[in-house]
Parts: sequence; C-alpha cells; structure tokens
Amino acid sequence: MKNIRTYLIGAALATAVLMVMGQVKAPKMPGWEYLYVEQRWVKFMPIDPNAGGPRLLQAKLMNDLGAEGWDLVQTGTGGYMFRRALR
Repeated sequence: MKNIRTYLIGAALATAVLMVMGQVKAPKMPGWEYLYVEQRWVKFMPIDPNAGGPRLLQAKLMNDLGAEGWDLVQTGTGGYMFRRALR
C-alpha cells in the first residue's frame, strides 16, 4: 500500500497540473495581411530631376501603400512583399 501511495500522489499532482495548464489560453496575436506587387507595376520617377547631388527616386504606388499602413517586408528581382496588421 505504501508503494502505491506515492504513485497515486504523483498521478494526482500530474492531473492537477494538466487541468490548470489546460485552462490557460495563449493571448491572441493579431494576424498579418500580405500583399505581393510585381516589379513591372512599380514605376520609379525622379523627385527633382534638376536638383544637384544625389538623384532620389520615388514610386507613387509605394507612397500610397505606405500611407495605407503597409510595411515593406521583402524585395527581390520579381517584386515587393508588403504586410500590415489585420484590422
């Protein structure tokens, strides 16, 4: 009986731990929404072609996406990957 008692106590503790851990829920993290834009749809134009110094470029599409809350995640030879938090 003394030998079985230690196993019963261990089983009771394991059951209590599992019940307590089962009730804890992980917080829900907001998901992400992804957008892929192909390279051919992005047209870069000089900001000021007559300015001296470095020639800066801008793309209206990228400015519009940035204003809507999209973040540039990855860029490559094929295009651009953007993401924003789900609303």
